[in-house]
Amino acid sequence: MNRFTRLLGMAIALAVVQPASAQSRMTDPLKIARECKNETELFCKGVRPGGQRIISCLKERILELSPACSTALKSAE
Repeated sequence: MNRFTRLLGMAIALAVVQPASAQSRMTDPLKIARECKNETELFCKGVRPGGQRIISCLKERILELSPACSTALKSAE
């Protein structure tokens, strides 16, 4: 039982601890959604969410985006 408890503890620790790159990838969609809200409503209004469709739509208009939105998109690459 003691060995099982140690293995379970290690499994939980590994599941909880994530590299910084994985954590930033998880927050990128939220950052893009927040920083690109106006651009998404303006340029990608009819685009269905999911499958990177909105990000692709925004990238097509990269020169027209605000600096904050453009930076958020670049951080997701």
